[in-house]
Amino acid sequence: MTKDTFLDNLMPLQPTMQLVAERLLHSTVDAEDTVQEVFIELWEKREELRHVLNIEGYAMQTLKYRCISLLRKKNLLVTDDLDSVGDISDEEAQAEADLMEERAAKLDRMMEQLPEKQRQVIQMRYLDQLTHEEMQKHLKMSSTHVYTTLSRAMSALKTLMKQ
Repeated sequence: MTKDTFLDNLMPLQPTMQLVAERLLHSTVDAEDTVQEVFIELWEKREELRHVLNIEGYAMQTLKYRCISLLRKKNLLVTDDLDSVGDISDEEAQAEADLMEERAAKLDRMMEQLPEKQRQVIQMRYLDQLTHEEMQKHLKMSSTHVYTTLSRAMSALKTLMKQ
């Protein structure tokens, strides 16, 4: 898993993970530390995460187990808190899924506004995960032209996002 893939897939979960950790631990400081530890653990396991079908679910389960371990160490484990986590996680997961769908639809609309070559380069780079050399061969463009087209496409998308 690349750094960009990791950031794109897992960093949007940070606010949700923070809320769940705060609910379980009853401490903002402990929650922040725990979420950070989980992200470090996930980063260290990033190569293994390629085989995980539901990375978001895996991250939430990892967080939950880490919180339970911390509570056990402090002898503060309250089973009522654990029962409510499933409900919170489901609601948060649905809200997250809705948000992701909305963002994907917005991105699709923005992609439609790009010129064909820019759209192709974005798709090859970020969806197909091709290297610049592979894109160069496929599109029969120079390396500089591929880089320039990709740069212009990203700039156009950033401009569209601000609108």
